[in-house]
Amino acid sequence: MRAHLVVGGGDHSSAVTAEVVAALRNRQPGARPSNLETPVDPVVLAIDTHLDRVLAALDLPAPVVADLIATILPRDLPQLLRLAREIAQAQTAGHDLVVDVDIEVARLLDVPQRVARAFAAFVPVVGRWEVLVAPEGIGALPMPDPPVLAALREGAEMLDGLDRALADPMVTSLHLAAPDGPVGAARRADAEVLLALMGRTLTAVHPVSGAGVEYLPAPSADSGPRVQRDDDRWVLQIDVPGVRAADLELVRHDDEIVLGCAGRTRRVLLPSVLRRCEIERAGVAGGVLTLSMAPDPAVWPRG
Repeated sequence: MRAHLVVGGGDHSSAVTAEVVAALRNRQPGARPSNLETPVDPVVLAIDTHLDRVLAALDLPAPVVADLIATILPRDLPQLLRLAREIAQAQTAGHDLVVDVDIEVARLLDVPQRVARAFAAFVPVVGRWEVLVAPEGIGALPMPDPPVLAALREGAEMLDGLDRALADPMVTSLHLAAPDGPVGAARRADAEVLLALMGRTLTAVHPVSGAGVEYLPAPSADSGPRVQRDDDRWVLQIDVPGVRAADLELVRHDDEIVLGCAGRTRRVLLPSVLRRCEIERAGVAGGVLTLSMAPDPAVWPRG
């Protein structure tokens, strides 16, 4: 099973979608297009209802409210959740899926990880609301209804699954159908940077003319993070195709590393064996980030 996503927002995206569907149906009759128009998602409804009550009780300035809503309930969240559900259903059924994605490509690749992390962070807060937020006799904020906690958990799980699917070229193919000119060039650049930080590339670039489709090299089967032991050190390799060492920023944050390039960022969870290690050296060559890591004496058990 693979989900073939047509992105980029060009006027020819529907034609590209039809071409992808036709090509797949010659081999796999289960391939089908998908319409992302959807009624209000139950996850969005549950969280939005409680958020309105909390924000009304807090009486915050309008700009602060707008920032909170944009972070927790971005405008394209319903479409992202619908896409997540469709990919999960296609995986369960074992058929291909073709979707003309009406979401800005940079947001498609960036928002799922950020919102999944936000939802996951709120789960323990909502779960212990009466202790952490509004103790009896002190707090004035309304207690969340039980569906809110379930919605946060489901939303985090669905968006995390979508993020993993987008980062895995064995699960998703990404066909860029962007407009001509500077707008299309900017969308391609954004997509290439975000995908590079995910360790993958676009599958194909479809010009407006329809002729001369550019197919990018297929990724290897072991394109994910790879860990090897080197004497008393560990070596972690992460694919960052097309990124030069001078353009890559790297920050260690607890159990994660934060990769940055051209103003975009991506968080990568360290394998469990490396979470008590320190980064000694880092380098990029041939589109691969290599980290040499050694046990941190402050936290590593002494034998």
